[in-house]
Amino acid sequence: MPTAGSPASARRAPADRIWTADFVKVTAATTLVRTCTQVQIVTMPLFFYHLGSSHALAGLSMTFFTLAALLTRPFIGVSLDAYGRKPIFLIGTAVYMISTFLYGFVAFIPALILLRILHGISFSASSTASSTIASDVLPERRMTEGLGYFGLFGTLAIAVAPTAALSLLDTFSFTVLYSATGAVALIALVIGAGIDSDKRRRSDGSAAGDGRPAADAPGAAKPRWMMLEPRAVRPSAVVLFVSLSTSSVTVFLPTFAISRNIEGIGLFYFVQAAALALSRFIVGRWSARSGPNAIVIVNLILLIIALAGIGFSRSLWELLGWAALFGFANGCLVPQLNAMAVTNADPANRGKANATFYVALDFGIGVGAAGWGLALEALEMQWIFVLAACLPVVAMAVFGIRRGTRTGQAC
Repeated sequence: MPTAGSPASARRAPADRIWTADFVKVTAATTLVRTCTQVQIVTMPLFFYHLGSSHALAGLSMTFFTLAALLTRPFIGVSLDAYGRKPIFLIGTAVYMISTFLYGFVAFIPALILLRILHGISFSASSTASSTIASDVLPERRMTEGLGYFGLFGTLAIAVAPTAALSLLDTFSFTVLYSATGAVALIALVIGAGIDSDKRRRSDGSAAGDGRPAADAPGAAKPRWMMLEPRAVRPSAVVLFVSLSTSSVTVFLPTFAISRNIEGIGLFYFVQAAALALSRFIVGRWSARSGPNAIVIVNLILLIIALAGIGFSRSLWELLGWAALFGFANGCLVPQLNAMAVTNADPANRGKANATFYVALDFGIGVGAAGWGLALEALEMQWIFVLAACLPVVAMAVFGIRRGTRTGQAC
């Protein structure tokens, strides 16, 4: 039986609990919003076609959304630290819900483009706020583990939402689809209204009673309106190179499989998702035992091996093996680097820290997709993945190996 003060007793201490009421609520609300987003990613090009759009404009349907979200994240981060997490989350989710409902009633392409931009801005507010709320309510010593669980349910949304959306479209109209999606966003808003993320922050004096950072609290945000959090830059730079490299698989794996006459490539994504899910249950305890530096370095090496292995694969079975390694490494790296970004920063600046991290992540995915397309004009498909495998080497150089004194810190 563990005694008071023993490690087992400490793990069960209320201050170290991950699955608090607020964490469950923010995870549930975020998963619902991500489900809505996945529905729109799959169906929006079809909706553009439905309204008479060209192929090129339909292809830009995600670009409008992504650019709007990317460009506004830094401003959202500053607002989170200046005005509080919950108000920004509720405003962002409310506008997100309204935008979703309105899709079903749009009849003109220009109006739809404006709605996509508004939707991107609201998604930026909702997602950045929810990530910051999660980091606020999680115990710092279990930050990596908690953020791993937080992201896991987003993976489940990616797996379920596309199939459900296309099945609905087989029977119902776009108006019905987006009304149903808007209702899901409304449920997320109701759940989010019950979150009190500032309880933990008030208890350590880092927030005022209304959810804003206290002016005299240690580490309170200064009124400089700096867009990015300097202490989150290094882990964010690492995730930038990680997302640049992994976008090669996201965009070009199906084309690569066709070029090698490999059938059944859909199994790759299933194995990748399963390995990613498994990693989220492992990475927190692994980080606690071995330290965050080891997690990052080991998984960057695994990512290098996986990307190079994909490039030299000749059969589906080879690709499935690399899919497991690829999914596991990526699933460990993202929550660990996110934990470093938020724990390196002062609690009052975690909004900016999360914004800095997700700007890098989004930018890497977006630029990577375009960059690998340009590289493919000059290189064979195989060498795209080999070149992508070089980017985690750059990430290792950026990361360096410096021990931190706080859980989740390394740089």
